[in-house]
Amino acid sequence: MKMIVAILQPQQLPSIKDALHDAGLINMTCTNVLGTVANAHEEYKYRGVTQEITLFQKVRVEIAVTDKMIDKAVDAISAGAKESGGAGKIFVTELFDCITPNTGARGESEL
Repeated sequence: MKMIVAILQPQQLPSIKDALHDAGLINMTCTNVLGTVANAHEEYKYRGVTQEITLFQKVRVEIAVTDKMIDKAVDAISAGAKESGGAGKIFVTELFDCITPNTGARGESEL
């Protein structure tokens, strides 16, 4: 089993969600996060004081998949991201177990 984590721009989420759904991957977790961008900052003036902004709005998408579905999921995220700007990062890590708390069931069948 693997955990796929994608850090993307908020406007990319609808196209990525559609691409994952078309690939048969409907279970995901999405959270709003802040992140830096290489060589980017913005300055705003608020009540005469200049403030530098270095953290920007991002979306973190997490998907647990079986080993067979890794390429399908990464390809779907990549296709959705390219369709809406192309920026972001995808990380794939090992997932050791999946447990359903109310039943105690474990393993790939619980994904």
